[in-house]
Amino acid sequence: MKHYSVHELEERLVPLGRTYRETAPDRLHFNWTCSGIEFWFCGTCLTAVLEAYAAKEIDRDAMGNACERETWPWVAVFLDDEETPSKRFELSKPHDSYLLFASETEETHRIRLMKLTENLKTGAALCGISAQGQFLKPVLSARKRIEFIGDSITCGFGNETKDRNRAFFSDEENGWLSHAAIAARRLGMDWSQVSISGICLTPWEALPLPYAMNELYEYTDRVLEDRLEKQEYQRWDFEKHRTDYVVVNLGTNDTTAIMAQRDYEAAEDQFHQAYLSFLQTLRALHGPDATIICALGSMDYYLYHRLTKIVEEYKKSLCDEKVICFRYPRISVFDPLGACGHPHTVTHEKMAHALVRFINALETNA
Repeated sequence: MKHYSVHELEERLVPLGRTYRETAPDRLHFNWTCSGIEFWFCGTCLTAVLEAYAAKEIDRDAMGNACERETWPWVAVFLDDEETPSKRFELSKPHDSYLLFASETEETHRIRLMKLTENLKTGAALCGISAQGQFLKPVLSARKRIEFIGDSITCGFGNETKDRNRAFFSDEENGWLSHAAIAARRLGMDWSQVSISGICLTPWEALPLPYAMNELYEYTDRVLEDRLEKQEYQRWDFEKHRTDYVVVNLGTNDTTAIMAQRDYEAAEDQFHQAYLSFLQTLRALHGPDATIICALGSMDYYLYHRLTKIVEEYKKSLCDEKVICFRYPRISVFDPLGACGHPHTVTHEKMAHALVRFINALETNA
């Protein structure tokens, strides 16, 4: 087995989603949902040296007292175009080696290592790979790209449990089975997911959270850089990573913040202006050709009427017709609920189906 550093493999690794490269120490962080790496390999064995970061979750012990527990990231390994991972495992230590692939005979595969859990709650980084075989030149595609911006719904929070009263457990959050990842695969597009559970579009005093989306979206991984105590934030290269579709599903948590205000109307106006500003930011970052889909659902639709007004105002003032509203289907009373009442994978499948139909119609009429 020969060990390769991240630097030595740089020409052979294709990043998936938003990843953050460090040179000292030599590692590649892949913290966002469904971010990771892809490479082509011919050989018999692969092991990866991975770092992991665990966050703390508030829970209850057997006596009902509040306590903290750690949540570690989960990752999956996919061979070629398989929908089901060949391996799925927890990174349960800060630093360890993990088997990615093994065969008695030499085989050639496209291998993807992908993080299933969300940023902030969990973190992961590649430090190197040991191989019995050789890394091949990447086969790059010219597929369209789609980016999903959202909260816990986009992350796939608790989508693999049927206990609606269940708290967050990282082994029950599967980003690969989120509506975002399912839709991207059905559309045949490369994708990225910029999503954090509980996040609002804009900061609210009534709902103090570590971040709002309009504070971190422009950066590669501000969450990581804050944890590493970096002095400056690395801006994401939108020019290099041109995106055809941007799907924004924000507003569910903002509704909670608005309901905590004495003056609902003033709070909605605040959201209105913040969303308008965010649309202008998205257009500036993604250029004139990207289609921006302003979505809401499938848990709450309180702000959807306001969202349609925002989009109408934006389109009228800037003559931008490539901004559209979309409403995800509501969770059916006949379908199971995930943790904390979040959509189960059954609902994620329905959400993905609806979005695929919507985007295919846009593609047909383009």
